[in-house]
Amino acid sequence: MLWEGYYNTISFNKHWSLLSDAQVRTKDWTRQWSQMLVRSGVNYKINDHISLTGGFAFFKNAQYANKELLLKNEWRPWQELSYQVKSNKISFLQRLRTEQRFLQQVTDNHKTHDYQYIFRLRYRLEFQIPFQENKFVFLAGNEVLVNPGYLNNSLFFDQNRTFAGINLKLDRNTALQFQYVKILQWHSNTSVLDDQNVARINLLQQFNSRKRHGSK
Repeated sequence: MLWEGYYNTISFNKHWSLLSDAQVRTKDWTRQWSQMLVRSGVNYKINDHISLTGGFAFFKNAQYANKELLLKNEWRPWQELSYQVKSNKISFLQRLRTEQRFLQQVTDNHKTHDYQYIFRLRYRLEFQIPFQENKFVFLAGNEVLVNPGYLNNSLFFDQNRTFAGINLKLDRNTALQFQYVKILQWHSNTSVLDDQNVARINLLQQFNSRKRHGSK
């Protein structure tokens, strides 16, 4: 799979910021569509370690029926708690995210007006190691995704993502991120554990809208 994304952070003051991203995901490199998405959220930084975020996302999920491409809607409110600490320049990040997923259903190879609701829980652990005064940052981690509403059902385990990569700082506000992601995803309708290999490329930008003291 190939995932390409643009991530944008706009800081309004030391507590409030707006986080947004847009992504395109394909299978078999670029031969088949997988997903397209836009997502945004408002972040509140409580202190140097803890922040809260709430937002909304819209997905187009690809499904092929008799070689015909169906792009199914997914509406997804989400909430997040992040905790970050630093030790000898190494940053450790823990993230707990909840998602309320509304998935458009397909019947007889046709999209319907019916939606399935699934509550999903995601826990992510990541560490980052900077090099050459933060010009390069190595990162690695793991994220597990489960559906608590299906605790005694095969739908409980959704997927596990293990990743490693590097951030390359281009300038003060911009960085390129290259990642490899290994995804193990359970498909309960076919009883298949899908083993996916993902090459991920992201453009990251940060902007500060605060007025600088003393500027004219």
